[in-house]
Amino acid sequence: MMTAGMKNIVLRRAGIILFLIGVCAHARAQGDWQLKRNEDGIKVFTRNDDSTSFKCIRVECTVNATPSQLVALLMDMNRQPDWVYGSKSAEVLKTIKPNEFVFHSEVEVPWPCSDRDYIAHIVINQASPQLVTIDSRSEPDLLPLRDGVVRVKKSRAHWDVTTVEKNVVKILYTVSFDPSGAVPAWLTNMFVTKGPFLTFQKLKDKVAMPAYQNAHYDFIKE
Repeated sequence: MMTAGMKNIVLRRAGIILFLIGVCAHARAQGDWQLKRNEDGIKVFTRNDDSTSFKCIRVECTVNATPSQLVALLMDMNRQPDWVYGSKSAEVLKTIKPNEFVFHSEVEVPWPCSDRDYIAHIVINQASPQLVTIDSRSEPDLLPLRDGVVRVKKSRAHWDVTTVEKNVVKILYTVSFDPSGAVPAWLTNMFVTKGPFLTFQKLKDKVAMPAYQNAHYDFIKE
């Protein structure tokens, strides 16, 4: 016959096993990227994220450029509306270091939803001779709210820019954000699948502009 002590041990072990199963199931659900679009050398994936009503987005593509060219494009805020899907305006609010800055951007959203704006803190680092990383996190309280515009309060993005050969980089981009407020399903789908694809399609074109050809930064060694 099983004693009370033995029963407690069995119950504890069962609890641990159930806990581990739950953790593994959650990690598996978080890690299952689903390919939504594969066109023009650009792959767009999505997965569920418990912390936001939007799906996480992952983009993979190869671009004919150096890491410095890509960084130069990303830091050229005046031209962001030319290639970032839905971007209405963008401006640098504060330069902290040559590789760290804060910017504000407004995103045009189709009726009947209100436009969105967000404030992002960007840090660029060279993790290794072949890898440049770019991290972005939202800082929503740096500016007062604007009438008729909804502030995005949660946003986090990460870029891995890996040099695969001379003047060729592979980009792995992931982003998770909450658009705040009610957003219809059709608009969600537009920004989750169409938006990232069109953005990176234009990025591949814009990064080749003469203005970025000879870009060089002391914090990037190529």
